Amino acid sequence: MNFLRSAVLLSAAFCVTTAQAEVVWTPENRWQVKGGVLAEVAGDGEKPAVRQTAQSMLNEAARLQAEGSFHDALNGYEEIIDLYPGSTFAAEALFQSSVIYRQRAQFEKSFKGLQELLRLYPDYPRFNAVIEEQNTVALAIKAGERPMLGGWLPWFKDYALGLNYFEEVQRNAPYGPLATPALLNKGELALQIDREEEAIFAFERIINYYPRSPLTPTAYLALAQTYAGRSMGEEWDQGSTVEALNYYNDFLALFPQDARAESALQKSEELRENLAKTRLDMGRFYYERRNNARAAAIFFNEAITAAPETATAMEARQLLAAIQSGKKADRSVMDWIFGRYPENAASEYIDAAPTTDPTKPVFNFTPASTTPQP
Repeated sequence: MNFLRSAVLLSAAFCVTTAQAEVVWTPENRWQVKGGVLAEVAGDGEKPAVRQTAQSMLNEAARLQAEGSFHDALNGYEEIIDLYPGSTFAAEALFQSSVIYRQRAQFEKSFKGLQELLRLYPDYPRFNAVIEEQNTVALAIKAGERPMLGGWLPWFKDYALGLNYFEEVQRNAPYGPLATPALLNKGELALQIDREEEAIFAFERIINYYPRSPLTPTAYLALAQTYAGRSMGEEWDQGSTVEALNYYNDFLALFPQDARAESALQKSEELRENLAKTRLDMGRFYYERRNNARAAAIFFNEAITAAPETATAMEARQLLAAIQSGKKADRSVMDWIFGRYPENAASEYIDAAPTTDPTKPVFNFTPASTTPQP
């Protein structure tokens, strides 16, 4: 019973003292305890001696680390962790061990050690240093540094591990200065390894959770560029182009003074021209190959709306005028052999005469159904 009571008191003392103690490095005195004691590892009469011993061990491990004797330094830090669990010295030893593992390219052991430090010592006074070290590990993986098994054997790169680590950095300190950089780096790394959905989700979280971050404009551009890259697919599936245009428009509206605004405007105009061309091509397909003036009128109007002041829009207006006049497309070879497709007129979609305003569609129209498929 007395032993149990002593253990309870020992635990209580630990909870009080570790929150106050801090191990501080100075070039003159090396590692010193500031603002607390090690009551959790010894009785009152032995505290100074135990503190001195732990401090000496930490300084010796630090000396070995500075000299590049990483293996011996790790052994010293491990001994401190084993002998003085729960102490401020053990916390610092765990942190320094993780730094060494990162320097030896043992990225997984380094990051796990830092996560363990956050779990066991939530009041560790150098919390920001832990987050920065975790971010450094993730950046090393993103940069393509090869991990070393055991600190010496080159091993396989694992970029997916970097995605997880950037996520943990943001999760561990969601209001810290590295939260948005971690998400941005995660998105960039996800694009690098062809995991677009994860990249999009990371960029969207910057926009939604950190709208005032200096990196938010970059997130808008990253989303626009990602969707623009997707728009090179089938001509009748231009949803990605529309998404890209939306993000470019948002960027230009929210950050007009950004140095990248002019480039974003140019890319936006290129996308509009590309969208207009795909709509024109689809309209020509229905007009020339399917004898379907109704579908052709829809696509020609979409081409004009997408980029009204371009040569593409002008061609679309001319074709719409031909539809209104009742002119049919020239017969193709297949038409001469098998006959034309059944006619599908566009009269339901035309309710006004052609306009001379080059910024407006030739005809007003109200489609009665969704865009037809070929």
